[in-house]
Amino acid sequence: MTSLLEEIETTADVRTPEDPFERIIGQPHAVSIVRSAVVQRRHVLLCGVPGIGKSMLAKAAFSLLGKPREEIRLRRNCQHPDRPEVVRLHTEEHDSVSHPPSELDTVYFAPDRLPFEIGVKMGYRCPRCGSVSFPNQAKCIECGAHKRCDWSDDESYHGLFRMLDVVGEPALNFVTDLREIGGVTYHVTYQRASENQIAVTRQLADGHDIDSSAGIESTERVLVGRNSRRFVRVSGSSPVELLGDVKHDPYGSAEGLGMAAHMRVVPGAIHEAHEGILYIDEIAALGPYQAHLLTAMQDREYAISGHNPLSSGAAVRVDGVPCDFILFASCNTENISSILPALRSRVRGYGYEVMLASHMTKTTENRNGIIRFVAQTIEEDGRIPHLNVDAVREVLSVAESLAQRFDGKNDALTLRLRELGGLVRIAGDIAVQDHSAVVLPEHVKRAEVLSRGIEVSDPSGLAYGRSEAAVSKDYYL
Repeated sequence: MTSLLEEIETTADVRTPEDPFERIIGQPHAVSIVRSAVVQRRHVLLCGVPGIGKSMLAKAAFSLLGKPREEIRLRRNCQHPDRPEVVRLHTEEHDSVSHPPSELDTVYFAPDRLPFEIGVKMGYRCPRCGSVSFPNQAKCIECGAHKRCDWSDDESYHGLFRMLDVVGEPALNFVTDLREIGGVTYHVTYQRASENQIAVTRQLADGHDIDSSAGIESTERVLVGRNSRRFVRVSGSSPVELLGDVKHDPYGSAEGLGMAAHMRVVPGAIHEAHEGILYIDEIAALGPYQAHLLTAMQDREYAISGHNPLSSGAAVRVDGVPCDFILFASCNTENISSILPALRSRVRGYGYEVMLASHMTKTTENRNGIIRFVAQTIEEDGRIPHLNVDAVREVLSVAESLAQRFDGKNDALTLRLRELGGLVRIAGDIAVQDHSAVVLPEHVKRAEVLSRGIEVSDPSGLAYGRSEAAVSKDYYL
């Protein structure tokens, strides 16, 4: 194999691959396993030292997945408001429906044909007995119960006293709902045309939530949309981030006062990654939440409930929310013992544990891989110039010294690419400061000192209170 050093003048001449797997350097064994794992929908635990490409492998794995087949929605539960219902809408079912025009002509009908909950909101129906009356009547003519009423035509003083007398909010002039008609989901708008006539307009839903800030209420909402990106990266530092939550409302789910429970539910990362990849960086840091993650992996669904016992959200629970994800987790070698044994067993039983290499042998192929990595780093950064051939040789020399310094390996190249990428960026910044069109060897040499860390690059030799002898020793390692 010919060395790229013999074919290029600068790294601008290097062809960088578009396939994300080909951009991963020195991990052919891991790449092979990950490709197979995604096709077979297996979980993967990536182990190794920091900065060797665990995140790149997870992102590359996501590129192999197809589009999601399900959209997750929440529907209002009229019988039990604090127990919203889950609706799983399959893309195939949605696409098989012949869509009518996006907007239909407005039709008119009498208030007694309004859906019950819409009639209550618009002031036409009594919430107790269901009888129909006009919105400007404060009480039901049948049972005498208070209902919503129209104060818009009253004088200000009358309106004030009637407001104190009537429980609830004024009747709404219009209400927009999300409803499924003949297998197609519509935004249906009910608007008061006159005292005894309602104008109804329906329009195809576009898959997005209805804007509740505009005074619009819905009996159904999208929790995880069809077109959402199902690669979710989390640190797992809180249960809310991982498992979801229910927002607090001082009025709870009280009709006419609080926001409905299904509108306050926040999906967790495990739900947003449904049919996709959930990437957990440093999975050992999850601590006790590893048990919840294990349950979600086993059942492929996990209930969402409020986590704060003092919040109104604690009374809400949504059962059976889908979370059929592929777990990609990373862990440093020294933290493997902190992973829950049952969770590791689950991964091994339904996937792979992969130990990533921290160095590779110094061959022409691997040297070319480092050169391509340098070109990729410059492309991704977008703010630094390319390296000339001599500067590339200097980077390869640093890659050798890092393999010897960290792994005690001679005649090897490091795979701690985060460290090497930092060196390239610093060298580029120095070249920009010197108004140089390309990065030169002296820029890389200066960057190598700065990239070592403040303990060994501090000119005073007294960083962090360390002795001059200790700093000098580290500098020459």
